Amino acid sequence: MKKKAAPPYFGAAYYPEAWPLEQVDEDIALMKKAGMNVMRVAEFAWSRMEPQEGRYDFNWLHTVVDKLGKASIAVIMCTPTATPPAWLTSRYPEVLFVDENGVPNQHGARRHVCSNSPVYRGHCGRIVTALAREFGRDPNVIGWQIDNELYPHSGRGCCCPVCLRTFHDAMRARFGTIEALNAAWCNRLWSQDYTSFAELPVPRSNADHHPSLLTAWMRFQSDSYAAFCSHQAGILHRLTVKQPVGTDMMPGMGLSYHDIHRSLDLVQYNHYCSMDSLWEAPFWMDICRPIKPAPFWNTETSTCWNGGGAANGYRESGFCRANSWLPFALGGEANLYWLWRAHRAGQELMHGSVVSSAGRPLHIFDEVREVAAGLRKAGPFLNGTRPINTGLAIHYSSLAWWLFTFQPIVKSFSYHGSLVRSVWRPLVEKQYRPDLIDAAADLAPYRLVLSPFLPALDEAGLRGRLLDWIRAGGAWVAGPFTDIRDTEATKFPHGPYGSMEEWAGVRVRYEIPGDPRTFGLRFSDGAETQGSLWFDSYELAGGRALALYTEGPMKGLAAAVERKIGKGRIILLGTQLPPAAYLDLFAGIAAKAGVKPVAEADPNLLVVPREGPAGRGRVVVETGNRKASLKIERLVINLLTGRRHRDVLSLPPCGVAVLKEVRS
Repeated sequence: MKKKAAPPYFGAAYYPEAWPLEQVDEDIALMKKAGMNVMRVAEFAWSRMEPQEGRYDFNWLHTVVDKLGKASIAVIMCTPTATPPAWLTSRYPEVLFVDENGVPNQHGARRHVCSNSPVYRGHCGRIVTALAREFGRDPNVIGWQIDNELYPHSGRGCCCPVCLRTFHDAMRARFGTIEALNAAWCNRLWSQDYTSFAELPVPRSNADHHPSLLTAWMRFQSDSYAAFCSHQAGILHRLTVKQPVGTDMMPGMGLSYHDIHRSLDLVQYNHYCSMDSLWEAPFWMDICRPIKPAPFWNTETSTCWNGGGAANGYRESGFCRANSWLPFALGGEANLYWLWRAHRAGQELMHGSVVSSAGRPLHIFDEVREVAAGLRKAGPFLNGTRPINTGLAIHYSSLAWWLFTFQPIVKSFSYHGSLVRSVWRPLVEKQYRPDLIDAAADLAPYRLVLSPFLPALDEAGLRGRLLDWIRAGGAWVAGPFTDIRDTEATKFPHGPYGSMEEWAGVRVRYEIPGDPRTFGLRFSDGAETQGSLWFDSYELAGGRALALYTEGPMKGLAAAVERKIGKGRIILLGTQLPPAAYLDLFAGIAAKAGVKPVAEADPNLLVVPREGPAGRGRVVVETGNRKASLKIERLVINLLTGRRHRDVLSLPPCGVAVLKEVRS
């Protein structure tokens, strides 16, 4: 009797439609040699499934799924709606994606169709229904992927007449009257007020458009893709049995992760980091983990180099190992490479893979086999534990992403770059383990929440929920650029903040950009540092100064303030602190909140504590391609090597350890 595949899932994207069907057995033999137990199939195979309108052919796909199942290799089944057949786009050209200049896309790529087109939605509904009826009860299919890498491409997303009308309808539903929209956006400035919703234009990138219009348009694009995904999810949920549904997504907040997953069962995530950026990959997995209770699936990553028509980014020995273990360490249940067998033609024929287009294992094949062997050894521990919630969260918002795209506030400000490099990275290098949460997320699981650069506290009703959470005992660190805009991307008429002056017990005296110079400040313990980016200075009205400016127009005014509210407290920062000063301040705040580092280890070591029915322990991954060490407090066994460790564990570059505590 065949053995059914079980997590941890380890595999690749497989495109049997591009190869002779008789080659499947050869591929499966190599997959087994590599130690793989899952393949992701059919995401671009619409023309093979429906070669002519209304005429379906799934026999070839059943053959592939059955053969994989007999080899104990599970299948993630994908809907093929990112790549419609040529007969569809030629017969129904109105479904094509239209750029901001009114030019329709041509057939021959992917994601070249409009997600709002009712004609295209209808065809998607037919193929997804047919596919779900064929495989919705197939025991070899362990889950579904909707489409491929949904995202509002080409800067503004689709700008066809259907999208523009749908945008008008969305604005009408939000505001009720055009007068209300004009008032919310203060459109009398520059005579930008409209007389009807039909006058709202496509905001082209070569025009100096109102930032409220731009932000609303990109929010609409995100909502459109969420609705497109939800349409397919509804079909799959109706026709499948015990097969979770997700959609693979790429890094970037141009589409709201939180909103798109309302209709989905689990998070699927694609990433392609380089040797130098491997340290940043956990950032996105810290986003994936708290969105859904189910473990996320890393549906795409590279074994070695990336590449379309040209290969790029060779990775050194060990990269594949460390990169492959990251999702399992951080709460994932699957890791799949893109791709299994390299393409022999097309736009991405130079991308790295597991085996070449000729079926020859690449130089990383033994590393892939090593990962597979390690997963088999550590599987029971991984399946029986989850990453521990440390009580720490950082807000990361798609609305903030859109707003700062169109209002950078200060020259060259990068929302993502500043948050990653000045907030997240310093903390994780000191071995704090945060969740990255949307404004809509529940705050109850956390004792300490950081909201750097979160401009609109009314997003998802956060303002009221946040204040209740603080009063109940939460510690909140805010600023700079927090609470400075409403959800329509406009300033508050009564002051620089929506609520912060009242909450923190301050009155803002001056607001000064940190371009081109910085200003000094001194903490109450005498430590001095330089702020940057922006400088809000405060007169105290109930808050307690943590730091004062020492120069410039703000000299003697507060730069950082703390105030108790109920059982909790607010810490307001008027400027961006350098990492060392930020860490010094944070350490004291965290200690009071009961948030501690999870380990004493080198900064290039990712340490993820886990616990559950299978016991307690840590998964450890070196991400800097250099040696690292970890202090061991209790006797542990490395499930990958069988060795026991006490006191100190040393790892080589890109090394991995799965440490389970040994009961004495």
